[in-house]
Amino acid sequence: MVEGIDSGVNAAMFVGYHARAGTPQAILSHTWSGRVANVWLNELAVGEIGLNAAVCGHFEVPVIMISGDQTACSEATELLGGVETAAVKQATSRMAAECLSPEAAHEAIYTAAMQAVRRLGAGEVPPPFRPKTPITLAIEFVQPDMADRVGLLPGARRSGARQVEYTADDMPTAYRVFQAIVALARG
Repeated sequence: MVEGIDSGVNAAMFVGYHARAGTPQAILSHTWSGRVANVWLNELAVGEIGLNAAVCGHFEVPVIMISGDQTACSEATELLGGVETAAVKQATSRMAAECLSPEAAHEAIYTAAMQAVRRLGAGEVPPPFRPKTPITLAIEFVQPDMADRVGLLPGARRSGARQVEYTADDMPTAYRVFQAIVALARG
């Protein structure tokens, strides 16, 4: 989702995001796949918003805007600070939300994006999200056999019945390891 990010990018905007796995009142809440129950970066619970923001942060790229439901927007604000948000739906559960019309959603996203760009130009955006290194990535799976399979990965440590940890030197490495771990868990 942040493929191609590097230090030549001024800022990132996350459009159409969702809250992390297990979050109540969040439409289609998940983290990467239905196999992942929880993810932590250095003991901080994150979802895709946090994972992707941390990759951006590695390259000193701030996330300046996000759109999604009210819960995803709240998750981003809590994690990243004063990021511009466009709540284009009000979720009542994982499978139900009241959505804005396409025209109203487009306008909300456009308005938030323009405000974010103005704030970027004025130097008024939150700093990049940069977890301390080395980064300990912990992943809790929905089933113990998934952690069994991931335990075969060199450097992975079993830290619970359904949880594994891996320590990486930097966030791009942690992100690639996360992708490999989720693929291994599939079996």
